[in-house]
Amino acid sequence: MRFLRKHRTALIALAVYHFVFFFPTLFMGRLPSPNDVFFNYSPWSHSRTVEVQNSLINDPPTSYFTLMSLVKSDWQAFHWNPFIGSGVPGFGSSAAAVLSPFVLLPTLALPLTWVYAALIFLKLTAAFLFAYLWLREERLGRGGAAVGAIILAASGAYAVRWWWQATNATTLYPALLWIVRRAMRGRRVPFWLATMVVAVYALAGSPAAMAYGAYLAVAYAVTLAIRDRRLPVVRPVIALLAGALIAMPAIVPFVQLLRRSGYLAARAGAALQSFPLRHFALFVLPDHLGNNARHDWSGDGTLGAANNYVAATVYLGLIPIVLIAFALFNRRANTRWFWIATLAFILLCMFGASPVTVLVSRLPLTRYSPLTQMVLILPVAAGYLGAAASSMLSRHRATIGLLAALIAADLGVFAGRFYPYITSDVAMPPVTPTIAFLQQQPKPFRIAPFMNYLWPNTSELYRLEDVRSHFSSEADYRLLLQRIDPTSSSDQHTVISFNSLKFNFSDPFTAMLGVRYYVEHKEIDIVRWTIFQNSEPGVVSNGILTMQHGMVLTRTIVVDDRPFYALEMPVTFRAGAASSRLVVTLSRGSAVLFQRAFTPSDISVMNKIYVPIYTNLRPGDEASLEVRSDGMRAEIVRGADQPLYYDRVKIPLMFDRELPDGRIFRNAGEVPRFHSVRRVSSMTHDDFLTKTLTVDFRDEAILTGGDAPVATADAAVTVRRYEEARQEIEVDAPAGTFLASSEKLTPELEVTIDRRRVNPMEINLLFAGVRVPPGKHVVMFSRRIARGWWGWSIAAALFAMVFSVIDVVRPR
Repeated sequence: MRFLRKHRTALIALAVYHFVFFFPTLFMGRLPSPNDVFFNYSPWSHSRTVEVQNSLINDPPTSYFTLMSLVKSDWQAFHWNPFIGSGVPGFGSSAAAVLSPFVLLPTLALPLTWVYAALIFLKLTAAFLFAYLWLREERLGRGGAAVGAIILAASGAYAVRWWWQATNATTLYPALLWIVRRAMRGRRVPFWLATMVVAVYALAGSPAAMAYGAYLAVAYAVTLAIRDRRLPVVRPVIALLAGALIAMPAIVPFVQLLRRSGYLAARAGAALQSFPLRHFALFVLPDHLGNNARHDWSGDGTLGAANNYVAATVYLGLIPIVLIAFALFNRRANTRWFWIATLAFILLCMFGASPVTVLVSRLPLTRYSPLTQMVLILPVAAGYLGAAASSMLSRHRATIGLLAALIAADLGVFAGRFYPYITSDVAMPPVTPTIAFLQQQPKPFRIAPFMNYLWPNTSELYRLEDVRSHFSSEADYRLLLQRIDPTSSSDQHTVISFNSLKFNFSDPFTAMLGVRYYVEHKEIDIVRWTIFQNSEPGVVSNGILTMQHGMVLTRTIVVDDRPFYALEMPVTFRAGAASSRLVVTLSRGSAVLFQRAFTPSDISVMNKIYVPIYTNLRPGDEASLEVRSDGMRAEIVRGADQPLYYDRVKIPLMFDRELPDGRIFRNAGEVPRFHSVRRVSSMTHDDFLTKTLTVDFRDEAILTGGDAPVATADAAVTVRRYEEARQEIEVDAPAGTFLASSEKLTPELEVTIDRRRVNPMEINLLFAGVRVPPGKHVVMFSRRIARGWWGWSIAAALFAMVFSVIDVVRPR
């Protein structure tokens, strides 16, 4: 009870905020969640109609929640995530930021549908607690600290970003300041806590937000050191190094991928973006430009990249703005001038005052993000100044308690108006028929959906390997895809997507990547007509033949040198039960190359059936085609020379099936993920991108890493084991062979032959190939992030534990 009385103002502020924000959850059964956004896209839009409450909150569900699902149930993806961008470093990388305890703990402890609510609760509560401790350390009183803490923790700039990585870092801003202030006062900071704060901060996953907080903490420390003429640096520096080393295995792959991405060079001048002066209106009118949750966002074109509700929000609350002015008169707030100067400096940067903007824009890390994002530091200065003003009312406990409650209520209502609250039945996107079909197909293979179908990164939810991605991709990889579809990506955007109107289905890069399926909306017929336009008669037709139950028709298929990827047979279903079938078999000798039982619904979509040729036969080969009716009456075109007529499909594309929520096409030129090649040649990166339009990657690999061509021969290749970060391949090579793959050659990859490590070669721009000696061998591809850093991380963790124990038991 004594504790409750002592800190009642803080508890009131925190309780009021949570009550206001979570009111719909407590009393209406609605969860704060943006997952209704999934129903903006196919295939989920086919399952039900949902009015999406706030479409602006798109990134958290489609590329952050999906990573949480990997953390929840697929730890094999820790080192390598094959489900986006043909493979990227896994969620152990700081790029994912899901290892931050603010995300990791609720993900592991709760159902995924509750993660968003728990994440907000943890971030708000942790930020408030550390801010309260820091402001108490500043001797601003319990009431003043409570007011300042709620201003800092719940300000609009943070509230609208709780589901983004930036607040993984901002939540710990007051923790850094508390450690600095306590150390500068000569008070001991628990070593374990300081180390943990640094390690967690390093896992935040938002470089700009992390840089802003670090610069602020350093400036604060320098100011206090100059004023107090003391600089206790040994323990904080040791804790800093230990925490950084503990987090290093997550930081290293993030830095490596960031360098490969090319985004830094593209964004080198981004910092010079600023707000126009009229944007000051949003300090008092947060919805001045509209609100996406009300579907009335009008925006302001002069904001540039910040022209969205999240980036434009600067709201601190109405009462805090008044309190800031009164903070000047509290002489007991002995660092108020530092925070007034900080506030002025932040505003100058945000609103583009030179030469301040130019100076700050050149600092490491900040130069890659708009200085408008310095709004992330604004609540810290406002929190201190609000606490300084409130502490002058310390004798009026009821007044200061009311003040804290009003501020909490105002900021809670602001956040509640922005966030969507949805019912549990739409909190998880369902597995639709198309997704279920793709999940059932033999692995490994990749998919290439078109337009916004299966929005990039949502494939992580269903463990489907998508060649597209959101946020994570290498610059060379984007160049490769831009040849296939010039509109697929740009250096200014983080999303890779495909437009079927611009997509070059004949580009051999799609085969090299191992794309097996293209997926298109049912309402769009672009891919369908692309097939029709690239088909030609294979033989002469001679009228219509009606097939009855039990009838069998055959013909010989001869493959010549002309492009021939699939055969197309015109068929019209006439009668038969839903269970009736038209069984099509392609065989060579006793070997069945392809067999499928086509249902009435399969046939009725296109009135054509397709059989893959390229993946089964080579020029000069012959095969037998058989069509047998199993209870179906159907009309089929007769050939002039043999009973069956067919068209030749001249591009590697064929219709596979239509499901209630999508249309699936097959890449008839798919090259296996691991295969031996007959030829190995060498090219520069530039030549590879421009001079390989006719390369058959089934037979040839291109060395692009400076290696000399190697001799090779055919070999039998079998994938014995396939997992996210580990693939086991058996190679039976009578003579020496070259094993080509579409697995990326990155620092995470290690290749062994019969458990002996070998050096892979860079082929086809950024993938891995390896020489295999004669005989039968087991080749292992395995991934591990931050090789060489794990020992340092473990040693730092052990050191921190030992030092912490000594720190606790030794006399103070």
